[in-house]
Amino acid sequence: MPTDLHVALQRYYAGDDGLTEAYLDGYRADVLRDGVVYEIQTGSFSSIRPKLEKLVRKYPVVLVYPVPQEKRIVRVDPETGAELSSRRSPKRRDMTEVFDNLLHLRRLLRRKNLALEVALTVERELRCDDGRGSWRRKGVSLVGRELVEVASTHRFTEPRDLLALLPDDLPEEFTVADLHRATGCRKAVAGRMAYALRQLGVIEVVGKRVNAFVYRRRG
Repeated sequence: MPTDLHVALQRYYAGDDGLTEAYLDGYRADVLRDGVVYEIQTGSFSSIRPKLEKLVRKYPVVLVYPVPQEKRIVRVDPETGAELSSRRSPKRRDMTEVFDNLLHLRRLLRRKNLALEVALTVERELRCDDGRGSWRRKGVSLVGRELVEVASTHRFTEPRDLLALLPDDLPEEFTVADLHRATGCRKAVAGRMAYALRQLGVIEVVGKRVNAFVYRRRG
């Protein structure tokens, strides 16, 4: 069942002249506009891979991945759905979030017909204290994500384009620790970035520094 966020992004990418839920080769494309298919994925890329593999054989496809750079957490009443409170989330997310999923598409991203677009969004996350949610949230359930606006979009048409996400002041030869310091992201995220870029063939291992691999952008 499409979420409010998913439906809002369909409308955003369809614009005034695109089609939503268009039937193509046995699949329902999220958006078909000017001959281009837009597939919006808010979760893991692994589940959408078979669909993409088929569609890219005949159509140019843009895989859209929304990342909330700003989010408001809204608590709603479990019985009426009325809003009880709203606060800005202290967590800040950015385009490096996409590296959690890229390995699922490392072969497909080399296909000319597939582009990746990261949409940085402003969202509202609806929560309900109904006792049915995750123990990490003390039983509070996530009941919806709503789009406030698309702040910006960033398209990557081939794996090499992802090198633009590496900081300008990163040394020519670098380790995960260097990437961690230069980006300010968590070290685990920096590790996933390096691993994904290596698997995509745009950086390579050129040595070791103590126990850490040393990477370099491929020419």
